[in-house]
Amino acid sequence: MPSFSTYNYTPLFNLNKSDFIDLRSNLTEYIPFGEDNLLPTQLNKLAREIPVHRAILNAKTNYIIGKGFASTNSKLDDFIKHPNNEPMDLAALFRRVVLDYLIHGNAYIEVVTDAKMSFLYLYHVDASKVRIGANLDKFLIHPDWETFKGKGDENTSVLPVYPSFKKQSDSLRHALYHIKDYEPEFYYYGLCSYFAGLRSIIITGLTNIWNQTRLERHFSSPGLLIIPGVNDETDAAALDEEFQLHMGAMSAKSMDLIIQYLSDLGPGQSSQAAQYIQFLQKEEGNWMALHTQAENSLITIHNWFRSLTPYSNEKTGFDTNRIINEYDIAMASVIRPHQSMFMTHLTKLLSDFNYPVADIEFINEPPIQRINPFKFVWEVRRDAGLDFNDKDPIQQQLVIQIKNTFNTIPNTTTT
Repeated sequence: MPSFSTYNYTPLFNLNKSDFIDLRSNLTEYIPFGEDNLLPTQLNKLAREIPVHRAILNAKTNYIIGKGFASTNSKLDDFIKHPNNEPMDLAALFRRVVLDYLIHGNAYIEVVTDAKMSFLYLYHVDASKVRIGANLDKFLIHPDWETFKGKGDENTSVLPVYPSFKKQSDSLRHALYHIKDYEPEFYYYGLCSYFAGLRSIIITGLTNIWNQTRLERHFSSPGLLIIPGVNDETDAAALDEEFQLHMGAMSAKSMDLIIQYLSDLGPGQSSQAAQYIQFLQKEEGNWMALHTQAENSLITIHNWFRSLTPYSNEKTGFDTNRIINEYDIAMASVIRPHQSMFMTHLTKLLSDFNYPVADIEFINEPPIQRINPFKFVWEVRRDAGLDFNDKDPIQQQLVIQIKNTFNTIPNTTTT
């Protein structure tokens, strides 16, 4: 499995049977997430490096957030515009929360107030940096869990689980609120809904790398040499130097050989045997077919819709009816259920601070505007932000009436 990022970490997608640990053992300060506690890091890598995967995540986030939040209550409206002391409105904050939730199955919101709970500030916290304390009463936040030094690490910050608060150096009270997806046998963390399709996502990434390497070498590479058991950059660099020494005496075509190092899956567990794959012109279509199949699978993996994603390999053109129909289905099956879940958490926090929560909602905007034929023309113009006059006889007609009379306008001639 190649590294998907510039820094030295090779993804290991193995999960523990669950995230349950013996809470009486005190063997660890936190509950690990994934076999090596770095599953969130791996999911971040895939979200950054796999184009179609990221496009779907972005599309789902945009549709769930819509145009943000709205309220006719002045107190709530002010909070929507200023949920904290940073230049960020509530929609921008929740855009990060929703993206974290979709990537990781977990999202975290820092809650800040004073001793009297006289105000409420909300902040987003990167979900990949948070681990649940072993005693379940706190969260540990670390900028790089790969370098975590254990208890007493000066880079670790600790926040209690909401609704408990901790007084910080700024004299304010801080807590962390956890939003998570449900996954059987996972007691403390959520799990991203697309996890079952990780193999297809990885295949898409690998075929992208293969295509890029072939393009850079002008499709002249004779084959791919796979070498397992290379577990760090030092070993890889040493092997690169060794290959360069031997390739100097070989043909120019041999020097274009693609070499792929794979780390072990675990101590003594080789990812696969060393092998050489010769590139045959007649077999290149198989690679492209694999790439196409993997990308097509991502739509199903994410429970999403092709016409709502800024990607499509279909030659159907811009089908507005399909877009509208798929948006309606997505609204009922994906968008509104997610909005309802996030709204439940948001109103819980707001109600704890005496906000009138009954008057806040998401503003949804379809990708294509569909005019209701049974609206008055002035209503359509009003909804579109245009000037309107509800006294104008023409604008007092229904849209369907205008459509029905379009072809009955008498012809006029000029002389």
